[in-house]
Amino acid sequence: MKYETVFIMVRVMVHSDHAHTRDTVRELENQSSLLLTDTANINVLETEILVSRIANTKVHRFTKPNQMAAMEGDK
Repeated sequence: MKYETVFIMVRVMVHSDHAHTRDTVRELENQSSLLLTDTANINVLETEILVSRIANTKVHRFTKPNQMAAMEGDK
């Protein structure tokens, strides 16, 4: 068996009741979990959040989830 470190970048879209983005990120980092499961040929040994950043700040201008769905329909 070969041990490797694999870096996987994920995007997470959320709706939050927090007034500030930093509070949303902090809560996700401290209270949420990212799950990667074993496969037939791979045993996942450990996962952790290495970097958190906001890539699209205009998403945070919306106040209701249905507004996001309406914008996605414009694509």
